[in-house]
Amino acid sequence: MKNSIDFKLKNSVARVNPFVYSEPSVSVISIRMLVLLFLQIVALLVTKSFMAVNVILVSTLGAVLAGVLCKLLTKKQVYQFFTLIVQGILLGMFLPQTFPLQSVFAISFCIFFVLSLFVCKNVNTWINVVTFCTILAWIIGRRFFPDFAITKDLLQLKNPSAMLIRDGVFPIYGFDFGVTDFLNNTIFNHFNVKLPAGYISLLVDTNSIIPAFRFNLLTIISSIILFSDVSYSGIVPTLFLVVYAVLVRLFSPVLFGGAFNQGDVILALLTSGTLFCSVFVIQWYGTIPVSIIGKVLYGIFTGIIAFLVVGSGTSPIGMVYTVLICNVLNILICFFEEKVKFNMLKKVVQKSKATNEDE
Repeated sequence: MKNSIDFKLKNSVARVNPFVYSEPSVSVISIRMLVLLFLQIVALLVTKSFMAVNVILVSTLGAVLAGVLCKLLTKKQVYQFFTLIVQGILLGMFLPQTFPLQSVFAISFCIFFVLSLFVCKNVNTWINVVTFCTILAWIIGRRFFPDFAITKDLLQLKNPSAMLIRDGVFPIYGFDFGVTDFLNNTIFNHFNVKLPAGYISLLVDTNSIIPAFRFNLLTIISSIILFSDVSYSGIVPTLFLVVYAVLVRLFSPVLFGGAFNQGDVILALLTSGTLFCSVFVIQWYGTIPVSIIGKVLYGIFTGIIAFLVVGSGTSPIGMVYTVLICNVLNILICFFEEKVKFNMLKKVVQKSKATNEDE
């Protein structure tokens, strides 16, 4: 009998079919993000932005090589492979296409290697490595980043984005006029509103030298795909965008001598990589709170910080700084979450003790 049982145990197969994962794993989400980021790269290729693609490839190569070297030294997998690729692409998307390739590789490889070896030993870390690398690149190669396109005088106006489009800061593509006329004749005329030419182009491609700032419409489509996933909640990015937009609308012109409630929300949302950060960066694994209340607080504070740092838009690095500052803020919120959980558990234990004593 014993030999029969041993034989069955040795030849049995452990199956996990009854277990169903309620949420996708980090690898699954990373693959989805990788596919969506690949569409951004395809858009760069279609628009013949080969310099930007080269920067992305080099930054990705540096991140992957750093992960492989860490794995060889520590004898364990520091990062998941797809996550490394996603982070490398994100870093390249935030760097100007004119940034020297050797510097791109050095920053990507060195920072990913050092942080993954000594600080960030898994994807669920408090700091977003991409933002850290981007800020370091900004410090080293400030001259390669663009300047603010908006000025104090423009901020006093009602629609500074229209002025920037008129002055050629943002290009107007050939398809813009036909689409704009169609929307004005079929939709906006019912509200006595006329959409100026150039806004459709600003939505499709800003033609920025920083790839993450360019394809806003493609980023919006990506957000629909990602935020439809249960594990990739839209609470934080939604609150961030709403709070930031409201603050820009109400107070942005006032700070520079303009009228109240006249801020340019379109300029704020479609420049500085605002939408791209909200979709791909702002809630990276481990950098946001886990509770609903924590996420709500995080989203609100992120919107406030973005307004203070980025202002009304066209910032070359403001959104990256915003994310890094909020990573530190997340530590405080998580401390608050743990304290709340501890107090709740304490009350449950006390109630249980009281019930047992009564019995």
